Parts: sequence; C-alpha cells; structure tokens
Amino acid sequence: MPFISQHVLLENPRAPYSELGRKIGCSRQTAKEHLNELYSLEILYPPQWRLLMNYRVCEYVYLLKVDEPESFVSLLREMKWIFHYSILAGPFNLILYSYLPLDFSYLDGYEQTTLSGIRSNYYVPLICQQSYETAFKHISQRCETKIEPSMFDMTLKEFSWTEELWNLYTDLKYNISMDFTSIVKKYGFKSTTFYERLKLILQCTQVIVPLYPLTEKGYLLFYFLFKTKYQKFIAESFGELPVFSLHYRIKDSLLSYIAVPHGMENEHFRNIIHLWKRKGIIDSYEYSIPWWSKTIQPGAPFPPPPPLPSPSMITIPVIGEGSAEKLYRFSI
Repeated sequence: MPFISQHVLLENPRAPYSELGRKIGCSRQTAKEHLNELYSLEILYPPQWRLLMNYRVCEYVYLLKVDEPESFVSLLREMKWIFHYSILAGPFNLILYSYLPLDFSYLDGYEQTTLSGIRSNYYVPLICQQSYETAFKHISQRCETKIEPSMFDMTLKEFSWTEELWNLYTDLKYNISMDFTSIVKKYGFKSTTFYERLKLILQCTQVIVPLYPLTEKGYLLFYFLFKTKYQKFIAESFGELPVFSLHYRIKDSLLSYIAVPHGMENEHFRNIIHLWKRKGIIDSYEYSIPWWSKTIQPGAPFPPPPPLPSPSMITIPVIGEGSAEKLYRFSI
C-alpha cells in the first residue's frame, strides 16, 4: 500500500482521502488512517515541492570539509540565503544549500571546498516494487549493454515570482497537502484562486514524495559524489532499488542520495560501485554518510535573490565540464 499511496500523491499532491481509498480499495476513513500511519512511521513523507532551476531563483550547493561542523554552522546564522544544511561523516562533512553564491573560506574552521555550484533539477526515479536481489541483478545487467555518455541538462527556465506565489511556495514546500483552511485564511483566497496559484507554482517546481518501505531508520544513507560522463545511466540504475533516491548534477559531477538497508551495503552495493569503476563508467567517487540535518528556512525572504544574467550572458556547463531539526530525515 505505501507504493500505491506514493503514486497517488505524485499524480495529485492534494488528493482527497476518498480518491486514495478508491485506489487502495478501502473507505475514506481507512485511507486517512493508513496514510497518517505511514507518515508517523516515516515510511512515507508528505508530497513536497522542489524548485526547477530558473533565471530568477537558483540553488547553490556546497560540499565542504570543515574542522568541526557543529561549530562551523553556528557561524552561518547571519547568512539569510542559506536554507538547509546536513552534517556528514566522510571526506566532505558539510553540505550547504543557498540561494546565492557564497564564500566560506574566511570562516574559522574552513578547510576546503570539495565541490560547489548551481545544481541541476533533481532526478527522482520512480520506485520499482521488487526485491533487492532482483534490483542488483538488473543493475548488473545494465552494465552489459551499450552505454552512451549522458549528462543531466543544466538549462534554466524562465519564471517570474510574485511575493504571493513565493510565500505560498515556502509555506507548502514540505507539505503540499497542508490543511486548506489555514492557508486560505492566511492569504484570503477563494478555493478557486488557491488552486489557480498551485497550478502556477507547479510550472516551476517538481513534486517529490520520499518513500522508505523499511522506515527511514531502516536504511544507511549515503551521499555519493561521482565523477562520470554517464550521469543518467547511474541515476537510472539506482532507480532499480525499491526505495527513494535523489540525484543531481553539479558542474561535471553527479551527487546521489542513496538509501541502502542496514547490512546490505557490503553484500551487493559495494560490488556495483566497483563494477562501474572497472568498466570505466565512473572515473572516481567518494561518499559521506549524513547524520544530522537542519532546515533553516523553507525559502529566502521575498524578493528572491537578484536574477541571473540574461540567457545570452550566462554560461551553462556542458558535457566535459520554519526551522526544523531532523535526524535521518529528508528535507532539502
């Protein structure tokens, strides 16, 4: 049932319980109880928005190595354009997300920047409802086919934010299905106006619904950083796994957020990475394990950061080139 619920919410993030009940084959009340239980167990997360990169607003990602991450992030409180960070264990131990390019090199504890830049749009594969044995078999079989270089597109869209749309986006970013009453009361919307605004926001966002069938704490989480010309191949291969994953390009590298059941990372997972390395699918890789994350704010204060240069002036990389503290929670 978690897979059906996720599919329904991806198609309609504000699907009524009656619609969910029809798809599952139960009453409206049972569907509501079922969905709330999935949320409470952290098997499923509410439908969420993520920005499609555009000339008006971009998200910059920083993979840093710092001396003491907990102390370092305390220095970031005045940087209002940072909206999320994750503390990790590994060669890069801090990931920061910002709406503007920032310099951290002058801060105490800074050691180096592993990678930084505008992210591509997220690639979130549809989850396959299959066993891990079958998934790893399919991933291995993919390596026996002809593989063409494939990089994620970095093209930026055109979209103009109004203060009303931007504030509505930030209010609903982590739960698009939030109670209708509180939203219309805050904005003074009629129901028709509310849904018109949702359609506008959907033009410059994508909907994600994280799903962890074993509960999120049943997985070991990784951020893999791959240097590769086969970005789409790797992301699509990880899409064979029966769990949520997320992938995006930064410059010529691919950053993949992967969940693996505890104990399985040595059984199959490590072999796949080594297979890709032997076949030249990846040039190099490194990984870190997240253990703490914090959403500083869902979005920057309006207005969003100044627009980027016009399309004729901006260089896009080409091939070859509300505060909530959470443990093991996806909230970028």
